[in-house]
Order: sequence, then structure tokens, then C-alpha cells
Amino acid sequence: MSLTIRSTLALLTLGSLPISTARAQQAHPSPSSTPAGSASAACVQAYEQAQEQRHSGRLLAARARLQSCEREECPEFIRNDCAAWYDALQAEMPTVVFAARSAGRDLSDVRVSLGKRVLTSRIDGEAIELDPGEYDFDFSAPGMQPLTEHVLISRGERNRLQRVELLPSVAGAAAVGKPVTLPPPAQRSWLAPAVFGGVALVGLSSFGVLAAWGHSAESTLDATCAPHCSEDQISSVRTKYVAADVSLAVGVASLGLATYLALRSGPEQRVAHILPFDVRASAQGLSASYQEAF
Repeated sequence: MSLTIRSTLALLTLGSLPISTARAQQAHPSPSSTPAGSASAACVQAYEQAQEQRHSGRLLAARARLQSCEREECPEFIRNDCAAWYDALQAEMPTVVFAARSAGRDLSDVRVSLGKRVLTSRIDGEAIELDPGEYDFDFSAPGMQPLTEHVLISRGERNRLQRVELLPSVAGAAAVGKPVTLPPPAQRSWLAPAVFGGVALVGLSSFGVLAAWGHSAESTLDATCAPHCSEDQISSVRTKYVAADVSLAVGVASLGLATYLALRSGPEQRVAHILPFDVRASAQGLSASYQEAF
């Protein structure tokens, strides 16, 4: 049955209601007859308006009218038509899913509006129903430049993904592009390598001197009293050799530490230290001590 015929029947139904109601009121007056006629008139009006709004693309308004003419107090054929049209209209209703990104990351704290009407104050991935037509969506987010996107949405277009790329605002861009001032690199300290280098030089020099001195004393004993030299004479030569060995050990260790400290990588590690360094000399030889955490 065509829409014109259905509208005509609805009007005829509406027109017959006052006559029937008047006759019923004359025979059996009833206070509920007038509200019933008013409800039926509202059904017919919603029935007609829903068709007009649907054909003009105002689907959201048409759906609200179809819900009105599906009520129990409406005539049966009106209810049936409104229910069928409601299902068809739901398939025609466009939906849009908004998404926003900036510098490769998704944004959620974004407001989308149409003029003064706010569609959503936060993007959450949910679809939003809209009438078909042309729109200018306004996107705004904290720290971002506002953006307006012109879009044409067609009837029946479901879950359309409307993604935009937002740029940082002038203040945000200045904060992002502001050069970072780094502290000056620590100056390389040569104190520790110099100290241990000096100790190494003293130790190796002492080794040479003491070793030569001990060898000379040993040669003298071989030429004069060997093999009947006294214990004191032999102990004196032995002491010189022990002192020479200690000096050699101190010199080699100090040289190794000086080399290590001089070649340490990373300027942050080349910071001057207050070195707990101690050098002691005794009758038995030369000794040095150093403490540092590695």
C-alpha cells in the first residue's frame, strides 16, 4: 500500500473519530472519549511527520516520531507501519567513530563539537549517530591547535572512522622544541694518574738503586769473607734485596693504577678525588697504600 493511500486512511480514521465520539457521548457520556480521540490524533500526526522527516534526511527526528506512533493506543495499521519503518530507519542511520593522533600517539582527551553542540567531550571509540549530510567537526584538545574537519556523511554509512592529526599549540611546540641545557662536562682530572705515576717512578728507580747496591755488597762479600762471612754481613745484603723487591712491587702496582686512571672512559668518571694515599719508608724498604672503590 502506498504512503499516500496510508496517509489518506489515517486521515479518514482521524475524521471518523469525532463523529463516533459525538454519538457515543450523546448515548453514553464518558469522560475518557475525548482523551482517546486526542491520542489517536497524535498517532496520525506522528505517523505523517515521521514519513516527512525520514524522506528529508532528518532520521533522528523521524525515529523519535516513529517511537510515538508505535504506542498501544495508536490504530493497528499505524503501529505496524511505524514498527517496520523504525527497523528500516535504523539500518539507514549513519554512525561516526572519532579518533585523533599527534606525533604518532593516540589522543583521548579531545572534544568534538558542531558549532555550540558538543558531540563528545572525550574520544572513547564509541560510535555516534548523526543525520546524513555535510558537517564541520571542530576538534580541540589541551596543548593542541584546534582543527575543523569538513565531512560529507551518507545515508546508511555505518561506523565511519573519522581520524584527524592534531598539531601542538604554539606554547606546546615551544615547550617541545626548547633546547635542553646540559651541565658542562666534568673536567678531566690528572691528579690521581700523576700521583701514581710519580710513585711508580720512585718505586722503579728505588728498585734499580737497591738492586745494584745489594749486588755490589754481595760481590764485596764474595771477594773478602766468603764463605765465612758473619750473619750481620749477610743480613745487610739480604735487606737490600728485600727493599729492592718491595720497591719493584710498589712501582709496578703504581704504574698499573696510573695507567688505569688515565684511560678511564666517560667524563663523568674523570672527577677529581681526594685520594687516601699513603707512602711510607722504613729500614726494611718503601711501602705505599691506596684505597678507592671500583
